[in-house]
Amino acid sequence: MTAPAQADTGEGEGAPGSPAVAAPGSPAMAAPGEPPATAAPARKDVSTGRRALAAAGAVFPGVVAHGTGHLILGESRTGWTLLALEGAGAGLAVGGVAGAAVSGASRRVIAPIVLASVTGVGLFGISLLADLYGVLAPEGGTGSPPSSLPWVETQLGLAYVHDPTFAYRTFLVPGMDLRLSSLRLSGSGWFGLNDDNARLRAEAAHRFIGPGTPDGPSAADGSFLELEGALTHHRYTSDDFSITTGEVTLQGRLDLAHIGRTLRGSFAEMGWGIAIEGYRNGGRPFEGNELLIPHFAFGMYLGHAGYPRGEAKVVYGHRHDGYAGGAKIPGLGSGVPGHLGLQGRLYASPRWGLLADVQAGSAYVGRLSLLFRPGDSP
Repeated sequence: MTAPAQADTGEGEGAPGSPAVAAPGSPAMAAPGEPPATAAPARKDVSTGRRALAAAGAVFPGVVAHGTGHLILGESRTGWTLLALEGAGAGLAVGGVAGAAVSGASRRVIAPIVLASVTGVGLFGISLLADLYGVLAPEGGTGSPPSSLPWVETQLGLAYVHDPTFAYRTFLVPGMDLRLSSLRLSGSGWFGLNDDNARLRAEAAHRFIGPGTPDGPSAADGSFLELEGALTHHRYTSDDFSITTGEVTLQGRLDLAHIGRTLRGSFAEMGWGIAIEGYRNGGRPFEGNELLIPHFAFGMYLGHAGYPRGEAKVVYGHRHDGYAGGAKIPGLGSGVPGHLGLQGRLYASPRWGLLADVQAGSAYVGRLSLLFRPGDSP
C-alpha cells in the first residue's frame, strides 16, 4: 500500500514510507533504522542451483502461477500466499470488467467497478513482482526504512515532458513537505520554462498509523495508513483554459515482511480516491467532471544503516489529469488505463539526496530533483 508521505510535486501519486521491520514470527525486533537481518531466522540453506531454478520458475511458470519461485525455494507458506493474492486480484479484475460490460459502464455503478478492477490488477502485479523479489533479494532484503520521517523536506528539480498535443517541454519543479506529528502539509509546483503553463498543488494528510516525526512514538515498520486531501490548479495560459481539482484519497503501505521473511525490504502500496474537476475554457462558465484516482505500487528499500539510503518503486496511477495522462492503446480499451511510472529517491547523507521519476502514458515525463532535509534528519 506512497514517498515518506509527501507531496507528489503535482502528479498526485501518493506517498512513501518509513522504519525497519521484523519478520512475523521472528524472535526479536530489529532496532529502528538498523539492518533487519538479525530480526528473523536466517533462511534455510539453499544451493546456488536451486536458487537459480527458483528465479527461473518465478519468471515461468511464475508469470502465470505467482509464488512458483518461492515454492521451488522451499518457502511454501509465502508461495501459497502469493498465489492466493494472484487469484484474488484476477477475480476482482475479471469481475470488474464483467460488471462494466453488464451495466454498460453506467455512471451509477462505475465507481466501485473501477476501484475493484484497479485493486485487482494491483494485487495481480504486486504478487508477481513480490515472487521475483523474494527469490532474488539478498539475505535480510535490499534495505530497511528509516526510524522516522523529517519535519521538513524540500526539493528543487527540472522536468521534461514530451506531449505532441502541447508546446510545453521543460519545467522548474519546487516542492516542500512539513510534518507536525501525524499531520503533513505539502506544496509543489510545475512551472513551464518554454511555455506559459503552470500546475500548483497543495496537500494535507493525516496519518492514522505508521512512522512519523522523530518526537513521536516509534513505528514497528514502514507500513502506514493515511487520509489525504489535495487541491490542484493547472493553468494552460497559452491555450486559454484551466483545470481546478479537489480530491480525497485513502492510501497506505504494507511492508511485505508480514507475508514472508524472503520479502523483507519490499513493500506494496494502494490508494483509493475520488476527485471533482472544474474546467474553464476562456471566459465560459466552469464545467464539472468526476475522476476516480486509485493507484498502486511495488517497491523496495535501498540500504540499511548509514548512507546511501532510500527506496525505489514501480507505480501505476489511474488518473488522467497529470502531464503523463492515460495510456495510449488501440481498440475499445483506449482512454481507460492510466499511466506507469518508476520513482527512486536516494539520500547520500542525512541532509542531501536525489529524486528521479519517469512516467509513461499518452505523454512521457522525466524529472530529476535535489532533495534537502534541514537540521538533524533520520
